[in-house]
Amino acid sequence: MTRTDVVALEAREWPLIGDVIAEAFADDPVNLWAFNGVAAMRPSFRAMARYLYLVRGFGHRTADGRAGTLWLPPGAAKSHGLRGTLALARALTWHGGLRAVRNGLAIDAFMNRKRPREPHYYLFAIAVAPELQGKGRGGLLMREALRRVDGEGMPAYLESSRARNLPFYRQFGFEVVEEAAPARGCPPVWRMWRPAQAAP
Repeated sequence: MTRTDVVALEAREWPLIGDVIAEAFADDPVNLWAFNGVAAMRPSFRAMARYLYLVRGFGHRTADGRAGTLWLPPGAAKSHGLRGTLALARALTWHGGLRAVRNGLAIDAFMNRKRPREPHYYLFAIAVAPELQGKGRGGLLMREALRRVDGEGMPAYLESSRARNLPFYRQFGFEVVEEAAPARGCPPVWRMWRPAQAAP
């Protein structure tokens, strides 16, 4: 695949990106803990994409729709609004139970508390369908977003939920600033920061 195979997500594509993220993170230990299993992932990620990331942020996908990203730009409030909050609460409660609600609130509080105060771009998720991982799609998506980040001379931030993904992020300039468990019983996450870099 080449850069021409990467396109900007449209607001109406929230089901597509929500499904891709749910599929890619179905065996992710932090997400399994947060959502109390896999059932709540698809409706929750759809709600997040619909009411937050494709409203206040942006994303990209590959032309085949099997990989995508969601980002928030500097200064964007991490708020789903009333409709989004209700949709997310309904998804968590119905599909994950009260444990998913409790765990989700704990992780959200941790991430809000730890998020850097310096203006930055925030990578919420980069997801590739399991059967296509390791074939370059993630790199294409990352480079496309970083063109915007670097063009504005801004730093970037993310939380990785897998140690095995750290080398991927490091090749793009992200470095670990902290390894921490967001809540009791939750697997660790790695907070990563990428300083502002000059556009190529």
